[in-house]
Amino acid sequence: MNSLNEKNNLEKKVKDILLFYSSGNYEEVVFRTRPLIKKYPDIIELYNLLALAYYGLNNSFEAIKLLNGVLRREPNNIHALNNLGMIHSAINNFKESNEFLSKALKLKNDFFQAANNQANLFLKINKANDAIELLKKFENDENSKNYILNFTLANAYQQSGDFNNSRKYYEKCLNINPKSCEPDKAISLMTNYKNDGTDHLANMKKKLNSKLGKVDLMLLNFSLGKAYEDLDDYKNSLNYLKNANKLNNELTEYNSTKEKKIFENIKLIFKEKININSQNNKGNKKIIFIIGMPRSGTTLIEQILSSNDNIYGGGELPFIDNFALNLFFKNNGEINSSSIKKIKEEKFEEFRKNYLNKVLSYNIKEDIITDKTPFNFKWVGLILKTFPNCKIIHCERNGMDICWSNYKNFFSSAKMSYSNSFENIANYYKLYLDIMNFWKKKYSGSIYNISYEKLIQDPKKEIKNMVNFCDIDWTDNYLNFYKNKKIVQTASLAQVRSPLYKSSINKWEKYGKELDELKKLIN
Repeated sequence: MNSLNEKNNLEKKVKDILLFYSSGNYEEVVFRTRPLIKKYPDIIELYNLLALAYYGLNNSFEAIKLLNGVLRREPNNIHALNNLGMIHSAINNFKESNEFLSKALKLKNDFFQAANNQANLFLKINKANDAIELLKKFENDENSKNYILNFTLANAYQQSGDFNNSRKYYEKCLNINPKSCEPDKAISLMTNYKNDGTDHLANMKKKLNSKLGKVDLMLLNFSLGKAYEDLDDYKNSLNYLKNANKLNNELTEYNSTKEKKIFENIKLIFKEKININSQNNKGNKKIIFIIGMPRSGTTLIEQILSSNDNIYGGGELPFIDNFALNLFFKNNGEINSSSIKKIKEEKFEEFRKNYLNKVLSYNIKEDIITDKTPFNFKWVGLILKTFPNCKIIHCERNGMDICWSNYKNFFSSAKMSYSNSFENIANYYKLYLDIMNFWKKKYSGSIYNISYEKLIQDPKKEIKNMVNFCDIDWTDNYLNFYKNKKIVQTASLAQVRSPLYKSSINKWEKYGKELDELKKLIN
């Protein structure tokens, strides 16, 4: 730069751009940053800023391309390394993410942003203890008021099942930022308000009078709905849950027509039955896919199976759905191919290798892996085509229990945006039933259906039947699944740490006539 005035002018422009970035106006960031890069091609910070804006616009390809360019010029630029690690984690390239973040931390071992990104990566791949070990190094007087550090530690302890430490760190977050409601939502999942939590409930009610953003207010209402259900105050519980879902509906977009079309197209693609038995046995790892509607018992089944020391509970792996949507659908939602028979075999082999490589990046020692992504129920045909020797367990549960549980819980995933209204939940549930009937007619011998209600009534019998279907060894650990210390990341994280209980069956009936509308829509 030729002059002090020019330098000051650039700094002012960058400050203005940062304000747009902070407000989430990523289009404006791109619009203002690109000409600056042309004028000042040697200012590396501009490339990092532009890459983050592209990432905010869901254009990870362009973001990665920019940051790789930075590394070609400055291989040890820790900010580019950190941003690449964060973006690769977001698009589920876990191996690449870990490599970039590890290099950034090797260059600067007190680089908190990289450490926090790596800790969140560890949580994604079920390594909560590694996340805790990494972040504990940053606990000092200087970071005592660091909200992000305390929040990530709280999440890690929660996933590991250490609820006492988890609550301690969530409460630290509330002391740092009393208006934040994410910690309240997390605490509510671990608390039975009938036995404990009266102070927390009182504090949440006080917060309702605070000036809260829409997201925080939505989370607070979900938390209060859960608390009042624990207290058997179903009238108040329903009022708070209605408020929560109304707010969440305003924050999300759901297109029921588009959703229905996707299900119809899936049935069209898989209209012709595939020949599973003609496939060869491939891969050293055995995979058990656990499918079903969210809140149908998929987490419970994984927790039972992963009580076997030779079974790794993979949790909700995002790979099947991502591959399927890219393979079968165009960006505008239109179908790519009207039949699976028209797709080249090497595409499925490529995906099989890609899936296994991503899973093996978790450094799994066990011979058997479970993938309990509920929405894989859409892709049974694809799973059997790609992994002909896998086992598929379909979790079935009373429709009202499923739909009500979908409504009363908060889910951050965009795939759950149907769950904010009775009508959308009922319509989605019917789409689920329809496509599962479609798969059962074609591949009944390849799918094991386990009833949540029967499992609760006679666990030993039902677990033995399921284990026999999976061709795995029996262990009494299955019956003591709640002692399983493996990581749990879903809304069921507290329930699966406890023995089976019957009170979860037909729990919706406690709300009486208030749920007649939902019942009518489902039936």
